[in-house]
Parts: sequence; C-alpha cells; structure tokens
Amino acid sequence: MKSFKLLFSLLIVLCTILPATLFSQWLETTIYVPDSLCGITYPQAFTYNTENNKVYVGGYYGDGVIVIAGETNEKIARIPTGSNIVALCWNSTSNKVYCANTESDNVTVIDGGTNQVITTIPVGEEPCALVWNQNQTSNKVYCANCQTNNVTVIDGVTNSVITTIHDINYPYALVWNSINNKIYCADFGRGNVTVIDGQTNSVITTITVDYEPRALIWNSTNNKVYCANMAGENITVIDGATDSVITTVPVGSFPYDLVWNSTNNKVYCANWRSGDMTVIDGVNNSVIDTIPVASEPLALAWNPTNNKVYCANSRSSNVMVIDGASNSVIETITVGYNPCALVWNSINNKVYCANDHTDDVTIIDGGNNSVITTIPVGSFPHALVWNSTNNKIYSANNGSDNITVIDCATNSVITTIPVGEEPCALVWNQTSNKVYCANCQTNNVTVIDGATDSVITTIAVEYYPCALVWNATNNKVYCANNGSDNLTVIDGETNSVIAAIPVGFDAWALCWNATDNKIYCSNDYSVDVTVIDGTTDTVITTVTVGYLPCGLIWNLTTNKVYCVIGSSYSYSSSVTVIDGATNSIITSIPIGSGPSGFCWNSIQNRTYIANYAGSSISVIRDEIPGIEELTTFNALSLMPEIYPNPAKSYFTIRLLRTADRQNIKIFDVSGKLVKEIATPLGRNDGVREIKISLKGISPGIYFLRLGKEVKKFLVVK
Repeated sequence: MKSFKLLFSLLIVLCTILPATLFSQWLETTIYVPDSLCGITYPQAFTYNTENNKVYVGGYYGDGVIVIAGETNEKIARIPTGSNIVALCWNSTSNKVYCANTESDNVTVIDGGTNQVITTIPVGEEPCALVWNQNQTSNKVYCANCQTNNVTVIDGVTNSVITTIHDINYPYALVWNSINNKIYCADFGRGNVTVIDGQTNSVITTITVDYEPRALIWNSTNNKVYCANMAGENITVIDGATDSVITTVPVGSFPYDLVWNSTNNKVYCANWRSGDMTVIDGVNNSVIDTIPVASEPLALAWNPTNNKVYCANSRSSNVMVIDGASNSVIETITVGYNPCALVWNSINNKVYCANDHTDDVTIIDGGNNSVITTIPVGSFPHALVWNSTNNKIYSANNGSDNITVIDCATNSVITTIPVGEEPCALVWNQTSNKVYCANCQTNNVTVIDGATDSVITTIAVEYYPCALVWNATNNKVYCANNGSDNLTVIDGETNSVIAAIPVGFDAWALCWNATDNKIYCSNDYSVDVTVIDGTTDTVITTVTVGYLPCGLIWNLTTNKVYCVIGSSYSYSSSVTVIDGATNSIITSIPIGSGPSGFCWNSIQNRTYIANYAGSSISVIRDEIPGIEELTTFNALSLMPEIYPNPAKSYFTIRLLRTADRQNIKIFDVSGKLVKEIATPLGRNDGVREIKISLKGISPGIYFLRLGKEVKKFLVVK
C-alpha cells in the first residue's frame, strides 16, 4: 500500500510538470539518403581549404554544406547552414569558411578545423558571391548582394560588417587581385566589371565586357582576370595591372563558373547548357581541351595539394573529380538522391524509400535508422505499398509504366508488372489481397492479385487519378482525381465503381482513420482537408490547413492525422497535426525541404517524411521518451496491462480502478478492427483481469484500445 501511495504521489508530480508535453510531437532526427553525409541536391558552390585539405560543397536544396577529404575523395562531414547556398570562400588566415545563403539573406561562418558553425552574419538581399581579401593589413570578406545591388564588407577576424558598397547593378561574382589589392565585381545587369580598391573599399573604374557576366577568376602568374559572360558564351580576359581588355575567348554554351589551376596555369570554365568544361591555356589564352561532364555543371574548385579539379553537376546531383594534369575524370561523388515515397514493413521493421532520380529503393532499419541496402527498380519510382500477407513491396515506376515487386525477406526483385501510363499511387486491400495502382495519364486503376502478381482488371476513373486509400471496415477503395476535384469510390470485392464524392480543388492525397471510419482528402489549391464519413461517403467537414497540403497519414496509437504542408520543391515545409476525433488542429512541426512521401512505424510510433529536395527523411515522434504508448496519463489508471506479450493462444488484460465500462477493440497494423469484446462489469476498487482468446487471429503486431488507452502487443505461433 505504501508503494502504491508513493507511485500515486510521483504520478501527481509528473502530471503537474508535464501537461504541455505529454501529448507532444517533435522532430526526432533527419536521415539523409543514401547515407548521413548526403542531402545536398543541385550542388552549385565550392571552396577548398588548403590547410586541412578539404573541399566544401553547397547546394540549392539541403540547407547544409558537405565536406570532402581532398586526399581520399570521401565525404567526412555535413554542416547545417542557411537556405540555397550559392557561394563559399575560405579565409586561410583565420581558417574559416564563409557560406552565402541566398534564401536566408545571410552568411554562415564555419570553423575550418572543426567544421562547426561559428556565427551567422546578416547581409543584403540574396547574397550570391564571396571573396576573401588576404592582404596582411585587410583580412576582409566581400559579399555581393544581387537584389540590393551592393557589396557587404566583413571583418575576417571579428566577423562584423565594416561597410557596404552601393550602386552596383546586380552584382553576381567577385574576385581579388592580390598583386594590386583590387576587388573585381561582375555587374550582371550592366554587362561590365566594377573594380574596387581593396584598402579603401572605394570604386576605381568600370570595365565593359559582354552580356551577363556570371563568373570571375584571377591568374596570379600572368596577372589576368577572366570574366565568363553567360549570354555572350565567351570569356573576357582583362589585364590586372591596367584593367584593360586583352582578348575574348569563345567557350561552350552558358559559361557558369571558372577556376584557375596554378600548377599547370590553366583556366577551367564550366558550361552549364552544353554540359562540358572548357580548358584554357593561361599563357596564350587558347582553348586546350573540352571535357564532357554530367548534366548542368554549376560550380568548380581546384585542389592544389593533389592537383584535382572538382565540378558540381547540378541536375545529376554529383561531383566529378578531374585530374589537373591529364584533364581526365577520376571519380564521381554522389551528394543527393531525391527521395519521393516511403512505406513501413512491420514484420521486419524496415522502412523502404523510393529515390526518384536514381531509380532505386533504399531500405532503412526501423530500429536504429541506419541504411541497410539499396535495390534498383524501374524508372522514376513514385509510390510504394507493402503486402503483409506475402511480405512484398510494390514500387510504382512512373517513368517506365510498370511495378517492381520486391521480396522483403531477401531484399531481391521478384518480378515486374506492366500497368497504365505514369503509375503514381498504390494501395493494398488486405481483405481481398489485391494491389490497386492509379495510372494518372490513362485515367484508370489497375487491380493486381497480391498472391500471383498478375493483373485482374483495369477500372476507368476520372481525370488524373493521383492517390488511393483502402477502407478496411467497408472494404472500399477511394481514388482521388486531381483534375476532376472528386473521389471515385470502388467496391473492394467486385472492383465496380460505387460513387463519386466532390471535394476541394486539386485533390492530392488520402488517408483513412480506422477508429472513426473517416476518409481524409488534402486539396492542394483550396489549402484544406475534406473529411468524409467512411460508411455513407458523405462530407463531414473541411479543415483549413495551409498552402499546398501534399500528404496525409493517420497514427492509430494517438488517433491523429498528419498533414504534410509543402510541395516537392518547397523551401519551408511543415506537418499539421489534426485530432482524429474532433477534426481540430493540434500543432504544426517544421520538417525538411520538399516533402513527397510518408509512412508510420507503429512499433516505435514514428512518422517518416521523405524530403525530395533535401534528399533526407524527417522522423517525427509522438510521445515522451521513456513513456511510450500511454496516450492518456490518469494517475488512477496506469493500466491496462497485457500479459503474456508476445502471446500465443490468449492474453490477459489487467485493469486498475476503471470507472467506465467500455468495449475492448483490437486492431491490426493496417488499422482494421479484428476483434471487439465487451468489458465485463466489475468492482471499482482493486485490480481485475480479463482473459481474451486469440483464436482466428494471425501472427503479427496488434493494438488494443480501451477508451483512450492504447497498448501494443505481438501474436506469435
């Protein structure tokens, strides 16, 4: 009795200090695919740290910098920064790396030794270029701000802003001439180069070049400045002493970046549109070679220690390493993969992630969030579904018009099934063991036998079907038709169309709430979620959520609906949490860039969101660490308890002082109600036990709900 009073007192204290966080949801971690040092897509900025022999890479998406070892070409770190990194530079005196975040209007300062962020400096709008003035009396960093038409000057020691240089029309590139201590700034809007005194920070002169000057580099051996003119498709060569034009060199289409190799006195020019690199002799300004690279090269860097040139290929999301002596490609380093769909396998506790740009599926351990392996599938995998009866994963390949079937035990491909044009959504019907595939270009749904993987039939729906969900209670499949702003309801037994339900504009995603038998439909254009009664197929209400609701998932344990806000290319994305019983909004959680795929892990009660643009997976938890599965915290009702767990033929529920008599409901992992038992009457004091038979229930993971209490248990053979 004393122990019970002590426990009671402890619970009262916990109830006092934890009410605000007890039912909270939070971002637990972020997993980058294919590994923890990825997540940077469309790489476009470089700098090289000579002191530590490290290359820093920034990208359009990912809000971070990847660090590559110059000797081994291995990724060694990932540093969080601002959004859309367009420029990087290294300060050798202070061993700092500066990162221009164009969407955040600031500069992140990184310690070059530890790879830790030192500080963040606000600058002008859309900072797009950086250069370091290493003059012994200066030690300044210059930051070109293209939207405010100025250049911010930063103290390299204190990281404070010294001054701002104005009246430069869309400054886009910077370079420092150490011989004459001059800063050259490419004026993209006027087609000229502004020359700034490195000591006084005043403008010396303006040099006319060609259309849209985009990049600058300085050759210290010959004291020349090279200016890449994007629209002019050439390079202007400027004398560093007199600031006069020497010559113009034709290059590839859309020259985008420049780097100088002092060992071999070569200038490299990345040509964005033609997908190649022009190599220019630094002495006579002639073209030596043209090197084919990958799609859309955007940035270059040179490693003087190993004489390597690095080329960031934006569209290919990789970095090519080129030998500075032979101009040959040594290696290609992948930095991002664009994940777009997720599904969870409760038997093996694995998460499967479809990677749109690399035509494969990454398999993640659900316990420790580590990557197990990657399996090649068809072109542009867009959707995944798990068949728990046969333990198979189906991958809808949007580009190859087929479905890849994966064996979950062996992680091997079983077969490939041809379907309609551009398959984009999948759902599995557990009752009939059928897989449904929505084909958005042929406006139909392919029905597949889950045992034999053969096509049963094809059902015509309305315009642009883009999402599917199965209602286990009534054995119905709902198909969201984006172009028709409605849902097609399909009978899961006969495969015939039952009804059409009008919803909001641009119906995009669906989920089913098994507890309340509701269908949720997110509508992109009308920024809301339509809630539908699963029995009558009538609209209950509409919940306003936010701009571009693109995904939905239901959490059985807490009876909450997660609505993901943001498109595949959104910088700022979040998850709106909706109460499944009241349809009211509970909270909003920030996540990674460009969410596009979602799944729920009932074992750890985690929700996974695939961030297409960030090449990462956000993991959201929905309980206090150490107090899992307890959805209500009543000091007088810590139970029910389930034992044995795992169970074989039966299990026992132990109840403590339950005032209300409520039915016991058992759900499987899909949310289907498999058993319901009336709670027998008992005394209101002490402990009572209820024995429940598991006859007819297959092995697997199940959830017991008594009122608002939810307990997880395992049935074994």
